[in-house]
Amino acid sequence: MFFETLRRIKSIATRHSGKTYTPEGLTHLIRMQFRDPQLQFQTSRDRRVARGNFWIGGEYRCTDDEQDEPCITITLTYPAKQKTCNIDHHNWNKMAFHIADVVTHEYLHQWYSRQRGYRNGPGYRDRQNLRYSESMQDYLGCEDEIQAHAFNVCSEMLVYGKSMEQTKTYKLYQRHFRNDPKVVLKLKQQAVKYIKRWEQSNEQVGPRTRLHSR
Repeated sequence: MFFETLRRIKSIATRHSGKTYTPEGLTHLIRMQFRDPQLQFQTSRDRRVARGNFWIGGEYRCTDDEQDEPCITITLTYPAKQKTCNIDHHNWNKMAFHIADVVTHEYLHQWYSRQRGYRNGPGYRDRQNLRYSESMQDYLGCEDEIQAHAFNVCSEMLVYGKSMEQTKTYKLYQRHFRNDPKVVLKLKQQAVKYIKRWEQSNEQVGPRTRLHSR
């Protein structure tokens, strides 16, 4: 899914080169690359966002998923005063990577939640409660986030040819879990599983597809 999403988002730069959109219009254009009715995009603004850039955030809600309602929300946050967006003024390959990365991250939350019967995985300090908002350790250290962030490690390795230790997500976990290396080890083990699955899936297709994916 990740590489197909990346391909579709990157193609926007070619198909819509030279065109100008409002932030809401650009968000809609990106949304139109997906068919899933449970996936929704929304536009936000923030003065901290640099001109010509936007932030990408995601959220998955298992309770909405269980009711077959829209359950994944991707938020694109633009500069507060920006009225128009020109496709050619963005680093679109970088943007496409982050959009595909966040979307896949949230779909992984959905997949694991459904495997558990629409339940969250164990928390970091308290297996019964996530305590997401209490600290970055509580957020990053819960089972759900380790599983999803491990994919972000994997995607950065595959797209940019980095070692695991060079990826931003791996460094983030190292920074927050210096005193709890077991969490970093779990992240690493899960990332290795994703890499192996990707390698196995690419062994089943021709070399032309493997080169295209990279």
